[in-house]
Amino acid sequence: MKSNNKKFAIISVSDKRNIDKLAKELISQKYIILSTGGTAKFLTANKIKNIAISDFTEFEEILEGRVKTLHPKIHAGILAKNQSSLSNLKKLDYYLIDMVVVNLYPFENTISKKNCTFENAIENIDIGGPTMLRAAAKNHQRVTVVTEPDDYDKIINELKVSHKVSSQTRLQLAKKVFKKISAYDAKIFEYLDNKDSILKNTFPEILDIRLNKKNQLRYGENPHQKSAIYKIQNSKISGFDYNQIAGKDLSYNNLVDTESALSCVKQFKKPACVIVKHANPCGVAESDSLLKSYNLAFKTDPTSAFGGILAFNKKLDSKLLNKIISQQFVEVIVAPKYEGKCAEIIKKKPNIRLLEIKEFSNSGSRIEMKTLQNKVLIQETDSIVLTKKDLNVVTIKKPTANQINDLLFAFKVARYVKSNSIVFAKNGRTLGIGAGQMSRIDSTNIAKTKAKNHGISLKGCVMASEAFFPFRDNVDLAKKIGVTAIIQPGGSIKDQDIIDVVNSHKMSMVLSGVRVFKH
Repeated sequence: MKSNNKKFAIISVSDKRNIDKLAKELISQKYIILSTGGTAKFLTANKIKNIAISDFTEFEEILEGRVKTLHPKIHAGILAKNQSSLSNLKKLDYYLIDMVVVNLYPFENTISKKNCTFENAIENIDIGGPTMLRAAAKNHQRVTVVTEPDDYDKIINELKVSHKVSSQTRLQLAKKVFKKISAYDAKIFEYLDNKDSILKNTFPEILDIRLNKKNQLRYGENPHQKSAIYKIQNSKISGFDYNQIAGKDLSYNNLVDTESALSCVKQFKKPACVIVKHANPCGVAESDSLLKSYNLAFKTDPTSAFGGILAFNKKLDSKLLNKIISQQFVEVIVAPKYEGKCAEIIKKKPNIRLLEIKEFSNSGSRIEMKTLQNKVLIQETDSIVLTKKDLNVVTIKKPTANQINDLLFAFKVARYVKSNSIVFAKNGRTLGIGAGQMSRIDSTNIAKTKAKNHGISLKGCVMASEAFFPFRDNVDLAKKIGVTAIIQPGGSIKDQDIIDVVNSHKMSMVLSGVRVFKH
């Protein structure tokens, strides 16, 4: 067997950022670089000496380059624990490979392109790359395996100092390999399974979910509970991605309430404000300006607005921010954008969190999740958009155009109020909200009482219920307090009885045909 004091490194990368920098350091450390295809051309163009894999293996690439690194000489060199372990091989020109620098075909980037065909996606499934990476990671006690350009500097620094990569670094890099490959394979599975599920019009048999820790939270639902937020790495599950531009760390409840407020405010086209407390809207308004909408939303229930979450659907200016922080205590403000002066103004209140939403669309998740103690519930997101043409007027008295607008507005709010929910509204603002009661009449009474306590007249308002009325009590009470029109889903065996009661009160009622329970 030939004496072998040579050091070999394989470099085969699709992402060529800074690979020349690493390669030059390897050359200075007396490594012999083996490379493939585009990487070989790139290194050669940068005057970095390298040997083509096919010259090293004495085996020409076949199948248009699909088979080039899948060769015993490559994998024996990676997997061998030491030079003596190669001595049993008949060939005399097998060498240890000391470093493997590989990143994979960009499968995820490929399938994210609108014009990506199924054939193109399949072609971008890497085979040789993951095989080399797994082999090198398995043998990390000897082999250094590198998958990301961000790790090049660490490798370079260690080589400069000690002429080798430390065992601890090799272990950390090996861990990255298995994390990356498992995510890569999961993305391929998700893509193929999604194709199959679309054909079958059903949920996939396996829903692969990877959780990447975003950051630690201040605490959970209560201060004695530790908590962290994780980002779900799955293209079917989207949500609100944000930049925190001011304020102290977020808590579990902050995020739950913020998502509720944001989901509600995204429904509105005109400038809108949603104020949420304990995951329920306590004030909502839509008008011709954010300032007016905020004022109207706040007036619905100033008591509950204290310590609430404020969500806006348009750029927040400094005038409104000054108004908010001078008028009330607020935990979180969320908006798609902020005027430049806001960052300076918020320094007066360093505890208030300002969140800027990265993608402010109302497309929402295709599916959403809730967890039980040891199970996960999956459902399609409630993304139905209700319009005037969807409403079924079932009463003798027809609602006016203004009432129709208010009914649709109230419906949008009711769907984000915990069931049972009742919403009173007029002229694009909430007047009273009743949430989360076991009996619907209790929610109606709460909404009425809140309006009364804040000096708000309900005369001429509309009422929205997220589910049908099982009894007439809610309609009778609505008449007494001045409601003129009602929106509810319908679907009860007592629908006709309820319609008759509404007619007897000379009120209007429309059926949405959509129940929007919120649990």
